[in-house]
Amino acid sequence: MKKIWYTGIALLILIVCALVVSSASAYTTDFPKSYRLWQGSSAMHEIGVSGYCGSQITVQSPYGAAFDLYAMKNYGSPGTCPSNEYIMSHYDKFAYASGLGGTATLYLDQGLWCVVVYARSGSGTAYVTADTNCFPPGPIPPSPPVPIPGPCSPYKTVDRSGFLYPGQAAVYGYYIPTDGRSQIEWILTGSGSGSTPIIVSSMAGQVFSGSAFNPNFDIYVFKDCNPQYSYCNTNYYANGPNAYVSISNPQRGSTYYVMVYARSGSGSYNLRMNSYKCFGDTPIIVASAPVVATSSSVAISSVGTGSGADTAVTTSVAAPTAEFVPVSTE
Repeated sequence: MKKIWYTGIALLILIVCALVVSSASAYTTDFPKSYRLWQGSSAMHEIGVSGYCGSQITVQSPYGAAFDLYAMKNYGSPGTCPSNEYIMSHYDKFAYASGLGGTATLYLDQGLWCVVVYARSGSGTAYVTADTNCFPPGPIPPSPPVPIPGPCSPYKTVDRSGFLYPGQAAVYGYYIPTDGRSQIEWILTGSGSGSTPIIVSSMAGQVFSGSAFNPNFDIYVFKDCNPQYSYCNTNYYANGPNAYVSISNPQRGSTYYVMVYARSGSGSYNLRMNSYKCFGDTPIIVASAPVVATSSSVAISSVGTGSGADTAVTTSVAAPTAEFVPVSTE
């Protein structure tokens, strides 16, 4: 009789634990899961963790790719997760893939979680697992500390140069790929500048830079409009010498045409384009000159959403009339 009683108690304990384990993923389909992602794409899972159970979610990246995890606790009801982009910019926890073809792992404590698998680079099949373990009453294992991102350096730099006479202009096009950029900037220096540092100031929304010397070359930036062939207007422009223009989160799939215009004087110019690919409220290193560099912290909702602080002005202007000169694309 006593043996039967012990057996019944043990069976009851197993049933209770099984119920708790199954409730840990009550708001999502069963794992493991696999699906294809490509660079810049993402997938979202809603995972409920209850009782004393914790869930460990892991994504295995395919060879040559890096897939990351972002998790945000949802204090609403099931089915109310925000967009993938919102989760990636307001996450509570995140884990980067451990190299190309590596894994990213997050521990989720009790609650309802919105988890995004993001293809940072490469493409292929993501393999996602969620392992659930029950712990006895007591402290839940602590989550690993979230690393504080360091300053974000330029992702890509392109230099262009040429020579202009007064009233002439040169145009260069910059395409924003589908994986997005958090910021793009153009820094113009002209002959006679030598190693003069870039000086950036603001007055009534207009950005000015440089010191008093000739020639004075200006920058105009047009989205999806080439001033060499069309009538274009813009809110992105800066007077020379040493003009500087930046755009935060430029539109994916758009081409930004930069017009270097010789307002006065003649001489050679150097145009540097820096693009950035940063996440979160990451400080961005901007406006680098041969001698000095300044830095600015830009609030980014997510790469490529078209929001954030930049040097746009409130007054739209037309492209100045100019004689366009041929430029090199090398």
